Amino acid sequence: MSAPELVTLFRSIIAEGRKVHPVAGDFLEHFMDGAGAPRRMSLRWLRSFRAIQRAERKNQRRFERQIERAARRLGDGASSWVHDRWDVRINAFIGTELFYVSRVSLLRSRGSFVVTRTGAQVRVSGTVRHHWFDPYDWDRGRWVYIPKQGFAPIAVGRDLVEADEARNFLMESHHVQTLEGTRRAGRRRLRGGGTRFEWSLAGAEHR
Repeated sequence: MSAPELVTLFRSIIAEGRKVHPVAGDFLEHFMDGAGAPRRMSLRWLRSFRAIQRAERKNQRRFERQIERAARRLGDGASSWVHDRWDVRINAFIGTELFYVSRVSLLRSRGSFVVTRTGAQVRVSGTVRHHWFDPYDWDRGRWVYIPKQGFAPIAVGRDLVEADEARNFLMESHHVQTLEGTRRAGRRRLRGGGTRFEWSLAGAEHR
């Protein structure tokens, strides 16, 4: 296909796709507009997908295990800081709207926690800053699925970029979670019976 034919095809995909997947249509239009400016994702929309939820929980569990190890080493009256960063790769499920926006993305989580023991009680508190991001480009993979058109070579998107009819851009979202927990010293797990280990959404921030 020539560049003008691809433009016509992609514009028709945007018009038709918005009826079923409005977010995917909006992002494809941003690609076609050629500005290349980063786009901030709706946090509510992004976290509605199971793939994102699983990635977030995976990093939470990683932090929890580190906190557990620090808690077991504490003596009475002692405190310990836990700082780390975890990345998890996200593969969107085929057929979901997320798949049409971002097939493969990354969630980067930076955590900072303080663990304190007072007598028989251990307390933990801290925050995790999550950064989800993915370049909206046509450079990864060999094929892309276009609704109502079937599979097409990934090169069709690159052809539009090279013809200056479209431009890649960065998609991203930031949000913060807080962690609060208590346990009795000597217990193996912070979440054991009668203890508390709770994650809460503190808010969203975009940078």
